[in-house]
Amino acid sequence: MEVTVIIEAPDGTLGEVSATGESYLQAREAALALAPEGHKAIAIRTGGQ
Repeated sequence: MEVTVIIEAPDGTLGEVSATGESYLQAREAALALAPEGHKAIAIRTGGQ
């Protein structure tokens, strides 16, 4: 499973981080761990296999 998380920086700019895992929960946690400190998740998309 692949998960992409749209993140917002403290200055309001948007970015995204993606990760894969055996399940949605594993992929989501892996993607959230890639977000820089101070950024917040504003959307989560699933895709891939």
